[in-house]
Amino acid sequence: MQKFILLLIVLFYSSCSFFGGPDYDSAADSTGLSFDGIDDYIQIDANVLPDSGDFSIAVWGKADSKQTGNRIVLSQNDTTGSPFYFGSAKESGTAGFIRMGDDWEKVHDHSFPVDDNWHYYTIVNDGTIGDSAEIIDTSAFYLDGKMIQSVMGQGKNYPTAEPFYIGTQWDGSGEYFSGMMDGIAVWDVKLSPEEISILYNDGDGLDPTADTLDYQSSSHLIGFWPFNEGLDSTLADYSGNDYDGAIYGATWTRIESKLGDTADTLDQDVADKEEIPEQDEPKQVLWGKIFNQKEKPLSKARVTLYGYREGDQDEYYFETTVRTTRAGDYELHDYRPWDTLAVSLAGYKPMVMTIAELDLTDLPLDFYLNKAKPRRNKIKSDEETAAMARLALKNYEMIQGLISNARPREVITIPTGIHIVSKPIVVENDTNITIKGEIATGIVLNDLNKPVLIINKSENIVFHDLRLGHSEAPRGICDAEVVVIDDSRRIYINSCEISGSGTIGVKVTDSDGIAVVSSFVHDNSWFAFSFRNCKNVRIENSRIIENKDLIFKRSSDVAMFSNTIQK
Repeated sequence: MQKFILLLIVLFYSSCSFFGGPDYDSAADSTGLSFDGIDDYIQIDANVLPDSGDFSIAVWGKADSKQTGNRIVLSQNDTTGSPFYFGSAKESGTAGFIRMGDDWEKVHDHSFPVDDNWHYYTIVNDGTIGDSAEIIDTSAFYLDGKMIQSVMGQGKNYPTAEPFYIGTQWDGSGEYFSGMMDGIAVWDVKLSPEEISILYNDGDGLDPTADTLDYQSSSHLIGFWPFNEGLDSTLADYSGNDYDGAIYGATWTRIESKLGDTADTLDQDVADKEEIPEQDEPKQVLWGKIFNQKEKPLSKARVTLYGYREGDQDEYYFETTVRTTRAGDYELHDYRPWDTLAVSLAGYKPMVMTIAELDLTDLPLDFYLNKAKPRRNKIKSDEETAAMARLALKNYEMIQGLISNARPREVITIPTGIHIVSKPIVVENDTNITIKGEIATGIVLNDLNKPVLIINKSENIVFHDLRLGHSEAPRGICDAEVVVIDDSRRIYINSCEISGSGTIGVKVTDSDGIAVVSSFVHDNSWFAFSFRNCKNVRIENSRIIENKDLIFKRSSDVAMFSNTIQK
């Protein structure tokens, strides 16, 4: 039972990062989504498009030549009757017409290719309009990097309501897109013609998260969905704004190139190495509702599938999570063999079930959550709570101040005692410093959604005699790592205790020369360690006790010597 409870935590390394959105690796992106034109779409519960000012939208799409009628690529609602939508209208042949709102009527006569080939659609909105219809609108529409129409009309309105849809019309009328998509980006600036040409890159595309040549607008991304997961029922936003979307029906597709017809539907098991096994795996679709005991639908509940292949934990431990809609609905699509399902929501008792406990032939699968019993701890008064908050802030400012003001080769001593802090302690762009504790020195973060200690872009940093963890919470409630190290060199963790309800004890990415020596890493509700793209990692003479699993590693060199390991 304890193992099942530990599964409730959602592992953030694949879906988000404390420093913003997840890191996008364009070289590893070889997937997109296929839409059947019947009922497939993506829903993002946010007002993604700005309600004033400039903005630009870019979409890679491949419309199915067999489609007819109205087909929407993306849309957004508006309570005042000014929705935004973009798509095509087609009766026959391979040439449709652009279908957009009335404010964009000048582009309606231009063609929308419906020819089974990839095209890059770019919409540039002029934000100097809005309040006055007398101001000239110089918005423009681009196809494959070239302008095909400058609107030059009167002022237009803005959509101001959520949600933002991909592949269907905003008003529930359908108009489902038929074909494939492989990336949508939204900026809060007008892209220049030169930037659009660079992003098109002669049909091969370019990473919009990094400035390159004439393209200098990466910092203005509002949302970026590269469709690169290759699995999962959630579409991740890589802009850092957390505009993640729920996928309904659309299927993952292998896309080797947009220059030729080389796409294959991913109806097989996909591991982290992006290799397709020889055997087919059936697609598992689960759907239903989440209620409370009074049969009221619960929104934003987590529904998660977990899977694990023994002996292959560095490449095949996975989880897939969706959140319920406002009506309590969920829908999960996955091709991988999973063994456990978990349902959780703050304030309710979590539910964890193995696949053997579920009747997958009897859909929908509805679940009813019970309210969690209040903890028996004495309820603190408002004055006590405020005093604790002030103390946590004071402790944070004291410790962070010592680190921020440290000079190279300085030894920082944190006073004895357990210091509850209100924010993560950050070591950034530092070199050659030692941070050590006295007897029984600890740093405990009272925010369960953030790491305790963050080391970023630093070198030759030593941590010694420190206890690090989150404030007390039931296992599976904390959603953050204890220690996060990114893009750093020669980081030494000596004689430290790393524990608590954190998802991962020590998470390291893109770093070299990491050592954990004579330390005690315990009671982390997922992995003790996680390493991605790391070199020269050493874990030695440490006790690694009561963690859900030992280590996740990908493209990393990790050596372990003389450790005591116990699950």
